Amino acid sequence: MADWERVKWSEARQVLDVLGAPPTERGEGEDGPPQQYFLALRQAGKRAEAAKFLGQALPRLEAVAWAARAVRDLRGDGVAPAAESKALRATLLWLQDTTEARRRATYDAAEQCDTASAERLAALAAFFSGGSIAPANCPALPAPRDSAGKFASGAVLVAAAAAKDLSAALDACLDAGDALARHGLEGEPG
Repeated sequence: MADWERVKWSEARQVLDVLGAPPTERGEGEDGPPQQYFLALRQAGKRAEAAKFLGQALPRLEAVAWAARAVRDLRGDGVAPAAESKALRATLLWLQDTTEARRRATYDAAEQCDTASAERLAALAAFFSGGSIAPANCPALPAPRDSAGKFASGAVLVAAAAAKDLSAALDACLDAGDALARHGLEGEPG
């Protein structure tokens, strides 16, 4: 198994602590590397838990990329409402150029979406990934450290749930997230 080169955590317990997972829900292997814990979740068929774990394990930029790509790819030929398309586009544009103006544009776009849409959650993952979440003319207010990962994994889970084959869609998303954990945004060993 290739190491998760992009993940800063050395033990699964650290990710579980960020998730606020109680000891009764942790399972074996929390002292081991995060990638082994993730693999154990997948082998146990706990895909949703694996997605939530991965959302927190990934660096924020990779988590947002994972969410945005999953939403884009799982949408396929389906036509999304205009607001959702705009939110996904804002997120993808922010990933190309992570400026403050583009980060704030993801929030504005997310506010126009259905509250339960995968596109909205991906856009919020971008907005909560860094910088202040307060209005621009107010004192800075950092996002809670688990927000971007929660929104990212939520976007992945909602997008997968809309697919014809939930298990296959979620497996594809988890494979893509695993590749980001191993190699970053390039997707290939560096």
